[in-house]
Amino acid sequence: MSVIVQSGSKQYIVEYGQKFIVDRLKASEGDLVDVEVVYSFGDYSKVKSAKAKIVAHKRGEKVRVVKYKSKSNYHRQYGHRSEQTVLELVK
Repeated sequence: MSVIVQSGSKQYIVEYGQKFIVDRLKASEGDLVDVEVVYSFGDYSKVKSAKAKIVAHKRGEKVRVVKYKSKSNYHRQYGHRSEQTVLELVK
């Protein structure tokens, strides 16, 4: 069964044992962190908090931003890569 967990200001629908990607957390790999359960379904309807294991820290894909104004010969391109953490929900 699925649960909806919150990390930071984002919510994710995950199942126990599933890996999911969140914004970078300040903990080392292999640590257990608490994630807040916003809503739970079925058998897990009484669950209010859960533990997640940090699997890895990585960087996301490059996001390109392009600014362009016609008729004035203005164009600018830049980008960034966000820091991410891979979590695995454990029972």
